[in-house]
Amino acid sequence: MRLVERLRARHTEEDGFTIIEVMVAMTVFAMIAAGVAAGIVSSIYLTQDNRSREAALNLATQEIDRVRSVKDVFTVTNSSSPAQVGGQQYTVTRSVNWITSTGSDNACGAGDGVLAYKRVNVEVAWSNGTSSKQRSVDIDTLVAPPTSVASNTSSTIVIAVSTANGAPNTGATVAVRPVGGGAALPPAQPAPTDANGCSYAVDVKPGTYEVSVSKSGNTDEDFASTASKQVATVAGSVASQSFLLDQPASVTLQYAANARAGSNPKLPSGLSASFVRGQTVTTVTSSQTRVFPYGYDVYAGKYDKTTCANVNPLAWSIPTTSNLMVDAASVPTGVGGVAGDSSTAKIPMGLIDVKLVGSDTVLVATPTPGPSAANDPGCTTRPATTYTFTGLNSKTATTIALPYGTFQFKEGTSAAALGPNTPVFAASVGATNVNVTVSGSTVLFDPRTKGAP
Repeated sequence: MRLVERLRARHTEEDGFTIIEVMVAMTVFAMIAAGVAAGIVSSIYLTQDNRSREAALNLATQEIDRVRSVKDVFTVTNSSSPAQVGGQQYTVTRSVNWITSTGSDNACGAGDGVLAYKRVNVEVAWSNGTSSKQRSVDIDTLVAPPTSVASNTSSTIVIAVSTANGAPNTGATVAVRPVGGGAALPPAQPAPTDANGCSYAVDVKPGTYEVSVSKSGNTDEDFASTASKQVATVAGSVASQSFLLDQPASVTLQYAANARAGSNPKLPSGLSASFVRGQTVTTVTSSQTRVFPYGYDVYAGKYDKTTCANVNPLAWSIPTTSNLMVDAASVPTGVGGVAGDSSTAKIPMGLIDVKLVGSDTVLVATPTPGPSAANDPGCTTRPATTYTFTGLNSKTATTIALPYGTFQFKEGTSAAALGPNTPVFAASVGATNVNVTVSGSTVLFDPRTKGAP
């Protein structure tokens, strides 16, 4: 009995925590500690974000104050610049638009009415370690132009210059000269285009003016170094004119690219190439040219959709009696589409070998209607374009190249002394993308060579 009582007493004297109780307590403590730590970190981040936001608002306010202190509001343009406050990096972006008296709101202020205000938006953006998402604040203000801009007896000419992709073209030189209708030289010539691609001729008399813009190394839509347009002004109003200028694309024209390798076909005098974009056609005569970076289809010859369509291979849309069609892949497209780029346009043409008769050395080709069964789209432009080849002879066949279509040939000792002789024609072996039909002194150059599906 004593032994049992001793063991029972020893057992009742044991106390403390089990391992499970300790683990539960530690888990609860860890959860509480994590919550407290998260709260502290969140509070720190929130404080940091509030400080960053306050600094950003100060930067935006400073930029607005700078804008309001500028005497010439025409110099207030779009801008973006970095800033640093307390080790935090910021980007300060200023965007401006003119608002006219009629409420029109755009970058240069073109539209009806006078230039009433310039709306300025300042955005300050930053990011921090709390999130990858960028934060920003912005402030707007309105600044008024000089009273002379809003005169009821004068006008303002707004000039907007853009690149091919619609971006502002900065630093373009602008000139305004009077043409008629009471126009007079403006008090001062416009400044070069600003960061928005805008320039202004202010306090101009009502009348008609010619506005010209240019920039070194740039070309306009007509491939000219200077673009000019006329604009009429009305007292108390804004007249506007827009221009496109951009760094050109350089294009080398490889005529008769479908000729047999090594044949070196002879090209005529008077040959040109047409750069076509939609309904716009620009003709060039040099084999090296600079073009506005739009991207063009290129054909040999002077293309006109109405009066001279057959120089465009794709205009031969009706299959031949042999069910042949044009190989569209042979026609250069998208040529000169990248500003500053250089490319070669490989232009297919009509090709044939020719010998003259006797002492004749000159061959003249003139467009003529094709056979009715040929469905030649035709070239009836007047005066007709004539193509002249010189240096030919009766002993050696010469491969010559012409735009697609039907031509009447005459030969002689000079272009002014053409006689009755008929040239001797033969197919140019190895030429692709052309079928030739000879009828006396008339030759049809047909681009339909691919079997229709």
